[in-house]
Amino acid sequence: MKKRTQLTLVSCIAIAATALAGCNAGGNEGGGAAAPAQSDKGSTSQKEQQGPVEISFFMNTNMEAKAVKGFEEIEGFKEIQRRTNTKINFQLPGDGSQFNIMLASGSYPDIMFVPRNYPGGVEKLVQEGIALKLNDLIEEHAPNYKKILDEHPEIKKQIMMDDGTIAKFPQIDIDMHRIAYSGHIIREDWLNKLNLQAPTTIDEWYKVLKAFKENDMNGNGVADEIPLGERGDTLSSISSFATSYGILANTFHLNPQTGKVTYGPYEPAFKDYVTTMNKWYEEGLIDSEFAALDKKAFEAKFANNTIGSYAAVISGINNFKDLMQAQVPDFKLIGLSPPIGPAGKSYSGHTQMVQNVPLEGAVISSQAKDPVAAVKLLDFMIGPEGSDLQNWGIEGKSYVVENGKKKYTDEVFKHPDFSPSDAVKKYALPTTGMVKVMSFDAWAAFELKYPEAAEANKKWYDADRSLLLPALTFTGEESQTLGSIMSEVETYSREMWVKFIMGNEPIDNYEQFRDTLSKMRIEEAIAIYQAAYERFQNRK
Repeated sequence: MKKRTQLTLVSCIAIAATALAGCNAGGNEGGGAAAPAQSDKGSTSQKEQQGPVEISFFMNTNMEAKAVKGFEEIEGFKEIQRRTNTKINFQLPGDGSQFNIMLASGSYPDIMFVPRNYPGGVEKLVQEGIALKLNDLIEEHAPNYKKILDEHPEIKKQIMMDDGTIAKFPQIDIDMHRIAYSGHIIREDWLNKLNLQAPTTIDEWYKVLKAFKENDMNGNGVADEIPLGERGDTLSSISSFATSYGILANTFHLNPQTGKVTYGPYEPAFKDYVTTMNKWYEEGLIDSEFAALDKKAFEAKFANNTIGSYAAVISGINNFKDLMQAQVPDFKLIGLSPPIGPAGKSYSGHTQMVQNVPLEGAVISSQAKDPVAAVKLLDFMIGPEGSDLQNWGIEGKSYVVENGKKKYTDEVFKHPDFSPSDAVKKYALPTTGMVKVMSFDAWAAFELKYPEAAEANKKWYDADRSLLLPALTFTGEESQTLGSIMSEVETYSREMWVKFIMGNEPIDNYEQFRDTLSKMRIEEAIAIYQAAYERFQNRK
């Protein structure tokens, strides 16, 4: 699963796609030649061209699949092209540098998917005349997209720029349950062995972790249990407990009391948070080697039946169960709500839980040969038909409809040569997004494999979101200032965060740490975020 993870600080700073009914000739639903598309760019009708309109499309991701070699081989995308009478020439982002190289060349494709880490984001491309403002084109030629924006003002608010400009077709999650894919995870079989209830508060977590540490949970006669697993490349487990103190450990967020923007490490509660984490670390409740571990090393430790809890994505509940069941028949991981602590609420720390729409998206370039045809293609993709084709594939082949609900076929889940996650890519991309409305049911068919994963999804969805900021955009000057400030602040803050927890920096030095952040102009950065948040709130 490709998760729509929260932007890192630097990424946040650097940034500042139904049928063609009504668009097709004669309004014939389900395909046919497109109606004459007139625009100031010299659009020509597809009938006149005696063939499909060719549209170059710079994609948002590379194709990694065993069942197909590229997007052009995915049956859902083949059908999108057939129904819209277009031929998409897919261009892939490669190692991530190709987007900048393409812009530097001065030669742009018709449609390009702007990555989230592009400095200045979609706004900059519009300001520089590289991407088109689409408001009028959407009003006239994108009925599916217009319907979504009209029916969901909160989504329109996230898609538009501060001045009302709409320039992108993004991935959209109307149902936010799909976004609840990360949080606290614990070994229920270990809890059952100790006759313990799942912890709901920070104090209960401490008692459970102590019990995991002091008892031979894996029964091998060796004191090798790791109550709380962690990876140095993510710090997701440690950071997940910061919400108990009403903060996010390493980023900007809203103060739940004032509703104003703040920076987690700059809040006084950060000292209490790292004090607790340091206590847990000193008592051996957190993996002593966490700072040096990556994904592979963490998974190796888990395979040794030593880790009792961690915080990560929901797929771990499925994958580790598949891995461990033969070795530990009663193995079971469950998701838990964020623990309540001094802040008094079960606060979510999953920043995307207030983002129906990510900052990135597909734009139409100023060099597009036929902007109307491009808008119509994107509108079909984001509409019901196009979204179904991308989420489910082809009816009768990759899915069937039973009792009014779509269901993947054995061609996907019992393929003789490919795993379900590979087999489905011959037809659709249900767990990753581009220009479409994401389907919770399609995603859940893969990600909520076991009942405990579905239960975790619900608990994480229900957590309080008061700390979380929407995806904000910044002016060019703001982006430049933030880049200058936060490149230094983020590095320093992360280093000190780890040092406080591991005891390499005395907790008593917290005020010095805070003073240093002040000298690094963190308050100026907070003010910029506050101004951007207020502009977002004023969007209509």
